[in-house]
Amino acid sequence: MAKTFLTKKNNAKSTITDNPLLSGATVLNVQSGDGSKFPDTPFHATLYASDPATSEIVKVTVKSTDQFTIERAKENTTAQEWPQGTRLELLVTAKLFDDLQTRTEIVVATDGSGDYNCDGTADQTELNEAISNLPAGGGVVRIKKGTYNLTGVVEILKSNVVLEGEGSATVLRAANASNLGDVVRVGNGGTTSYQNIIIRKFMIDGNQANQTSGASSPLVLWGASSYKHSRITVENMWLTGARQDCLKVIAIEDSVIRNNFIYSNIGTAIGLFTTSQYISITGNVLTSNSYGVYDNACNYCTMTGNVLRSNGYGFYVTNGWRENISGNTIFTSTNYGVYLIGAQRVTVTGNNFYGDNWSIVIGNSSNITRYNVVTGNVIAWPTSQGIALYYGTGTTVSNVITGNHIFGAGGHGIYLYASSYNTITGNAIDGSSRSANNTSHDIYLSDNASVYSTYNVISSNNLQATQTNKVAYHIREQGASDDYNLVIGNICKDGVTGQISLQGANSVRGTNIPASG
Repeated sequence: MAKTFLTKKNNAKSTITDNPLLSGATVLNVQSGDGSKFPDTPFHATLYASDPATSEIVKVTVKSTDQFTIERAKENTTAQEWPQGTRLELLVTAKLFDDLQTRTEIVVATDGSGDYNCDGTADQTELNEAISNLPAGGGVVRIKKGTYNLTGVVEILKSNVVLEGEGSATVLRAANASNLGDVVRVGNGGTTSYQNIIIRKFMIDGNQANQTSGASSPLVLWGASSYKHSRITVENMWLTGARQDCLKVIAIEDSVIRNNFIYSNIGTAIGLFTTSQYISITGNVLTSNSYGVYDNACNYCTMTGNVLRSNGYGFYVTNGWRENISGNTIFTSTNYGVYLIGAQRVTVTGNNFYGDNWSIVIGNSSNITRYNVVTGNVIAWPTSQGIALYYGTGTTVSNVITGNHIFGAGGHGIYLYASSYNTITGNAIDGSSRSANNTSHDIYLSDNASVYSTYNVISSNNLQATQTNKVAYHIREQGASDDYNLVIGNICKDGVTGQISLQGANSVRGTNIPASG
């Protein structure tokens, strides 16, 4: 419970009817009808005859109409016998000031029941005052149900703070035409690091439709490269309405983003920036954003158990290292389900893809993309390619694609475009070339006429063509310069033009089924 303060009841005063109130009494009575003037218990009140300097402070623990149960001799006063007609008033006492300085739970409301009460105009004022008035050691600000209209940012600039609502009925909303950059923010990118902050159980709406400028980012965690914030938890939130990025994570480490609904944002649902690291992103539902998770040059982050639907990109990792993308469900991405661009040592494991344009794309970067592992994923009905290893101006090399099931690709099942030194093994591919019969291939090694697909191992894949539209070849090299590839131990059945077509003079066709064709 939040502490009750003097502002809850003004003009709370009466006289006692006891005749007398003995020094050992634990119950007193006030004039008929005056009990309602006093706040809900517990509270401290002052008994005095004519001079408050010679008073007794009591704690009222129970209020029953006009009868109060009391504890005597509070705040270093002495229990006394008081005659009938003695005044009882709610006065400012030392304890009130102590409470103001040391309270660790504060309630903010729109219905008048809070320690800070908002009126629907510039409500960030009361919210920021509540946060600011927590002690240096932190505390909890509870935001009651209601809509809070913000014309400025709500900012947390101390450690050990919990900002907590009452579910989706607690709404912090950027006011019309407020054109905010950030709606709620932890830190300001300065030289102070903050730790142990929890943000949970309310909605933040950037209100993009009613803004003409500003990012309207609902929640921003903003550290600096040398002053990272840490141990931040964002959970059970509803985040929407950003004109750019929604949940923006800048120079943060050792933190958790879990069980949030993030939807209908023009930019990214969750954006990781400025070498953020060791972030766990789990159990979130991300829908109708330009990007589900955008990871720019971050490290050691884990993204698991999320649902991403109808985003432009599902996971977009650019120049990230040692990230783990596992156990997610990724549906109907209009571009790519997972895009690793200039990424290294990233694992993409055990995800379920359905109806994306391209399900997984590795490469297409000016930086080298290598040492990534794609394993155990189920990919169904991509419009174009299932998995692509794609050359940019930087090479795409030394990646492992193993144990995936790819069904019904509109184009190629696995597409190597000017990509070398990769291992493609143990995949089950069926129904490729769905969009046009005898056009695409299960595994296609191609080039851009100057960079070629070479030194790849294509082994132990099970390649079928059970649908109406079938592949031209199960495995095919585009031209003679796509060379030095090893193709061995694959099962190939029912390609239209043939089963395996190697063009490179030094490529090796080992034992496959069938042995020829």
